[in-house]
Amino acid sequence: MQRQTCILLLFVSLFSISLSASIASLADLKKQVIDGKVPSRGVNLGGWLVAEKWMTGGSPAWTGVPDDIANKGEYSAMKYLGHEKGDPQFDEHRRTFITEQDFKEISEAGMNTVRLPVGYWIVGFDHTWGSDVDSWKAYAPGGLNYLDKAIREWGPAHNILVLISFHAAKGSQNGNDNSSPEVPGEADWFGYKENVNNSLDAVEFLAARYKDEAAFLGIGLLNEPSRTDADIPVLQQYYEDAYGRIRFNVKSDCLLSVMPMLYQQKPYDGNWATFMTEPNFYNMRHEWHHYHVWGFEADKWTPDKIITWINSVETKYYDEWKGNWLFVGEWSIASNFNMDDATLKRFANAQLNMFKKAVGGWTYWAWRYYDNTESEWSMKAMLKRGMLQWQ
Repeated sequence: MQRQTCILLLFVSLFSISLSASIASLADLKKQVIDGKVPSRGVNLGGWLVAEKWMTGGSPAWTGVPDDIANKGEYSAMKYLGHEKGDPQFDEHRRTFITEQDFKEISEAGMNTVRLPVGYWIVGFDHTWGSDVDSWKAYAPGGLNYLDKAIREWGPAHNILVLISFHAAKGSQNGNDNSSPEVPGEADWFGYKENVNNSLDAVEFLAARYKDEAAFLGIGLLNEPSRTDADIPVLQQYYEDAYGRIRFNVKSDCLLSVMPMLYQQKPYDGNWATFMTEPNFYNMRHEWHHYHVWGFEADKWTPDKIITWINSVETKYYDEWKGNWLFVGEWSIASNFNMDDATLKRFANAQLNMFKKAVGGWTYWAWRYYDNTESEWSMKAMLKRGMLQWQ
């Protein structure tokens, strides 16, 4: 019995030493990424804590939900299901769609970062005002437990940094299913101060909760906002206010990423190149999302034309950008074409070579595509197929 106790104590001691070394190396990695010495190389855990039907169609989350409702986003699905059915279905989705095994595989593939989308409801409160203070209660509870696991357990265990993406704001910042709008097609976040304030409360809460966690890299303050030029002042004021809350209230130096309007993905769009730059702001990234699906339809483009476009035109965007270090928060080798392996590799390499110019690095969209293991939207599938090589 005494020998067994000694062996157990030795095991616990060795595990503690190993975990401490892992956390120390992760802290060093985080500093290098924030300082721009090492770029993020990673993937989005899309569809997990903000469910999107198009990429998770076989998930138990959508059982019994008609497609026309599920395609509107998580809010519409939960309103249809109710808590009695919806809570266990969405919890099963969260429990199984992404697990620690995925973090292990992401690490083994040579990546150092995951970008993890969350919605405003994950914090479990709304301290604002108005007629819609209970909208967060429509969602299945418990998402925060999985975010805790990712940041406090799985990230440290596999040397992976976690960048939280504030993906779905109250009122919706773009009207699309990825922001779970209450009114599909409407971006009502911009028009109501209580919605903006709810976002400020949420990102401050998240920054405070994970401030001292080794795997917590930072927060993307808003995913793919999309409205009009007249709404840009609201967006930029939100970013500055969020920065103030996180830097001065929370006293966190975490990385913060700001994204322009979705239609502003070029170096001279708006005043973004001079927005929130040093020396008044620090540890900042400017986030672009780079896809070749929308606007690259098969009736006007070919794979070779797209590759030429990337090499001759788009790469100049990265050369000409003069603002905060760029971070490509989303990109993919999905397209409107059924490319053969040789062409798909050229397509991937053209983008990867371009993204070398982004000091902040990149995160692919996405790790998993539920029903189709061969989809270009699945980085896991594309790695297995040998289509992505960046080392």
